[in-house]
Amino acid sequence: MTKDFDKLRQQLVELAEAVNRFESESVQLRVVELVLTGGSAREGDFAEGGNERYVPGPGFVDFGRGMRSGRRKKTTDSARGAVAALNDLIESDFFTEPRTISDIVARCEGVSGARYKSNAFSGPLSRHARSGILNREKNEDGKFVYSKPS
Repeated sequence: MTKDFDKLRQQLVELAEAVNRFESESVQLRVVELVLTGGSAREGDFAEGGNERYVPGPGFVDFGRGMRSGRRKKTTDSARGAVAALNDLIESDFFTEPRTISDIVARCEGVSGARYKSNAFSGPLSRHARSGILNREKNEDGKFVYSKPS
């Protein structure tokens, strides 16, 4: 019995290592389901690209240490890219005129060819406005515009 338990425990540790590489809990569940039922994966079973990183969620159990891990904050690659793109715009003359978030997104997408969500810029823009790096005002349409201080 003990030998079987040790073998099962080792298999669970190996399974956890593989499953934990996926960020999406739905992908994790699908992988575990496939392993436990002996099924096979079909095209489209997993997220596009197939290269998700695992970031533990609130229900994460680490079989290797037998303890529950806490929630980790995740920052997506696109959010990190948005901050870098925003900083490049701040260093340039882009903000000599007032710009909306949609102007910023369009400019960054045009320059880098990458897709950005406007919410990836909203936090960093607020921080830059509070610290005085950028001015923040509402335009006549009621939208926030950002510009460099005069």
